Amino acid sequence: MTLNRRAFLGASAATLAAPMVNAASHGTPKVVVIGGGAGGATAARYIAKDSDGAIDVTLVEANPVYTTCYFSNLYLGDFRTLDSLQHGYETLAQSGVTVVNDMATGLDRDAKTVTLAGGAVLPYDRLILSPGIDFVDGAVPGWDITQQHKMPHAYKAGSQTELLKAQIEAMPEGGVFA
Repeated sequence: MTLNRRAFLGASAATLAAPMVNAASHGTPKVVVIGGGAGGATAARYIAKDSDGAIDVTLVEANPVYTTCYFSNLYLGDFRTLDSLQHGYETLAQSGVTVVNDMATGLDRDAKTVTLAGGAVLPYDRLILSPGIDFVDGAVPGWDITQQHKMPHAYKAGSQTELLKAQIEAMPEGGVFA
């Protein structure tokens, strides 16, 4: 077998899950994954797939649609639509992952629970944190969240990518930019 990213992730998911399946005497082992981007969704999918239903996998993601940065350059160049970069979680749910559209607001490591903004508390045997990227307001001198519409970062795809595309399209032909 050639080791590639997919094989590595599958092996990693199986390694994570194996001790739980063997040691769980309290019912079905539970894995909670916080973050539904490329990392979190992939981990959730492979744990559910490789455990063949022996592990209860829950993905917590605030946004019902994930807009990938992968291939956003093709959107910027008019080779793809923004819709083609957006993915819902229906296929993941069909593969055995419970998808919860809510924000994780608390974590109790001793009790092994995650508290959600909506008030629900999710127990877990294993927890995967894959929150993705975001800016901390005021962390960069001279820049704050209010500036993102003037200087789009486009680290988080979607409206930032659309804004960047609009700014690129508004550049005059032969103009100077830095």
